[in-house]
Formats: sequence, C-alpha cells, structure tokens
Amino acid sequence: MKKLLLTLFAVASLSAVNAQNLLVNGDFEQTATPLLPGVVTDCPGWGVGLYSMEAANPFAGTQSAKMRTLVDAQLNATIGWGSDTIPGLIIQELPGPFVGNIGNMSLSYAYNYAISPGDTAIILCQFLDTMGTGANDDVVLYQAYGAYAGAANDWATTSIPLIAIPGAMGTVKSLLVVATTSYNAVFQGLPAIPNSQLWIDNVSVGANGANILEEVASLNVYPNPTNGILNIDATEQISAVSIYGMDGKLALTSNSNSVDMSALPIGMYHYSVTTVTGKVIQGKVSKI
Repeated sequence: MKKLLLTLFAVASLSAVNAQNLLVNGDFEQTATPLLPGVVTDCPGWGVGLYSMEAANPFAGTQSAKMRTLVDAQLNATIGWGSDTIPGLIIQELPGPFVGNIGNMSLSYAYNYAISPGDTAIILCQFLDTMGTGANDDVVLYQAYGAYAGAANDWATTSIPLIAIPGAMGTVKSLLVVATTSYNAVFQGLPAIPNSQLWIDNVSVGANGANILEEVASLNVYPNPTNGILNIDATEQISAVSIYGMDGKLALTSNSNSVDMSALPIGMYHYSVTTVTGKVIQGKVSKI
C-alpha cells in the first residue's frame, strides 16, 4: 500500500529527526500552496495531498487540515486516481534514524469528522523496515491507528500507543503517517462514499508525555475468546468499535456495544474502542 500511495504524491524527505517531535508542521500553521484550490494542497513537511487548509473553527491556532471525499471527473483526469469519487488523503513519510524507544511512543492528534454511512475514516501511523523498491516488501514493525465512522460534530483529542506487530522482524527505517476520509478506497480498493469529511490538527508522534489517552474507568470485553458476539461494557458511552486483523487491516466497524464477529475467520484480532469523549482503548480478542 505505502509505495503505491507514494507514487501518487510527492512526500517530504528529511535526513534525521528527533523522537520528541517527529512530525513537521503537525499543527498546520505554516503557509501551504493550493495547487488546486480546495482540493489539492502542498503543505510543508507533508507534501502533495488531497486536502485543504481550513481557517474556520480550527482546533488550535488559525488552521487545520481538512479532507473530504468528492466526485470530480476533472480531478480524476488530472491526477489519475482511477475513479471520479476521490477520497481526501494526506501523507507524511520521514526516514530514520529515530531516537528513543518506539515502543514507548504514541500517535497524538486532534480530530473532527463527519463520515458518510458505509465508509470509515482512518488515521494511521506505522514504523517500517523498507526492505527494497517493491510495492509489497515493506515490513510494519510498529503501528497505531484511529478509525472513525458516523459524525463527531466537535473536536476531540487522542493519544494512541505504538504497538509492536507480533512476529514482525527488521530494523526501523521509516515513519509513515496517513489520514484519509475513506479506508475503503485507500486500503481496500473499494469505492469511496461521497461527502465524508475529516479534520486533523496538532499531529505528533513521540515519547509518551502527558497521558492524553485516559483509560475508561471500567472496560469489560467478553467473551474472550468469542465464537460470535463480542460484548463491550464501559463506564462511558461508546461511539465506535473497530476490529483489525493481525495484519493491520480493518475487519469490521460498529457503533454498538455488541459486535458480531461470527463472519470473521478464526484467529487473533485487535480491537479499538472510542468513547464519545474521544478516549481510545485498544486490546486483543480471539475468534474461535
């Protein structure tokens, strides 16, 4: 996926970065170039992407990044996306070396979203061993993600720990951050759903500091293992549940406290539970 995306957009390259503040212009306060106004932007540190700089109602400062899924035949003809329905997309890749223990780092950001039914927005951070020049030879060593469906209607913040991928071996050489209004289109090759919107601001990857990720006082996930229905009890209302395979691919999403995993293959999965206040709790569940 990574190198396929990077053939579409020019991505900034830096010789070295500090683990305390890995992202460039994570607050989107610098001047960006509107290559195609309101659609394609070249923002310092992020490179060319399908997003715009939003001055109205930013989380902090004067600007945020806004992505939206739109139907635009002329844009498709210009960039060669392959479909007239084009998701919002922003990418940043930074090469190592990285200072510090990646296992003690988190992906932090502010976000707001209004996602059309049938699609899912995702913000993904990966540390990879870039093995070669092929499209499918990179190894994901650490990963953090947030997946969102429905509408938030206001800004929230989260800090998601980087989790080591079980069994993955290699040397960290690259950091990749991707945000998009359509997981379906960017990661699955499926049609995007028009009119989805995603805003991000204050993005950072670095050592855990203030614990923005406040765990819910009580989260009970059962039965685990499960052969079908996974129940989730929490002391806060749940806004979204995402289930991922061990390969990092999204398997299903739900906004219910009961998630039906009966159609999924037997195996180990990651779950990510987001509450209405923006807290994210992750863990593992076995499907038997």
